[in-house]
Amino acid sequence: MDEATAAQPAPAMTILRNLASGWIAEPVGDMSPGMASRLLKLSTRNLIDGDFVFLDCDTLVARDLMPLVNHRGEFAAVEDRPAMPDDIRSFAKEAGLFVPRRYFNSGVMGLRDTPATRAAFAAALENWKQHNETGLYFDQVFLNSAMHHSEAEIAWLPPTYNAQIWAKTYHAVKPHIFHIFTGNFADRDETVLHLLAKTLKQTGELDESVLAVFLESGNPWIRLSRPGQYIALGRPASAIASTFRLAFGGRGRSVA
Repeated sequence: MDEATAAQPAPAMTILRNLASGWIAEPVGDMSPGMASRLLKLSTRNLIDGDFVFLDCDTLVARDLMPLVNHRGEFAAVEDRPAMPDDIRSFAKEAGLFVPRRYFNSGVMGLRDTPATRAAFAAALENWKQHNETGLYFDQVFLNSAMHHSEAEIAWLPPTYNAQIWAKTYHAVKPHIFHIFTGNFADRDETVLHLLAKTLKQTGELDESVLAVFLESGNPWIRLSRPGQYIALGRPASAIASTFRLAFGGRGRSVA
């Protein structure tokens, strides 16, 4: 993390320090939090020794991650299914970046400690630094471009390892990892992650009871209202019932 965050005396930081086996605090100057997070992500491979799994902070782990840990190849990730936004695609073209048709989401990655992966991350970081004055984050296009030009062997994982619930109701049934888009986080309260993070920030307490319910049910939502949510949980009958409720003005069910 960045030095400023590491030095914070907030109660939540005490909990995080107790959960972690070690810290790496990097100076980021006067960068905004959004820019600093991208800098740190692109720096991880060359700051950490050994193989590791990288997860964005807006993820919830629901099932066994050993296939991600034991992946074949030097780099493992999940294909990013939503279409790349036009502004990012235009930016990539103007920056001279090659983004392959099959590109990965950088929120979930398995990384081997090899010269090829280290070189790819170093190249992505250097290229990102040359363009970050635009104020655009876009770490993903730099990393995809660098990995495409590297010699690192990519292992493509199924979407259950990066089920993105922000774009639209996803198609992965019973995911291993839920990836929850946390834009406008302060104004949102629809997922277990939002509830956990807000409680942690406001009271300095980690509500393990909420976490336990999530781990038992595999359900990341506070309220179930969309058919696709039930499909993702492997409950087709409930999905049909939800469709009828929505069609005839019914309300979603609270699971908090």
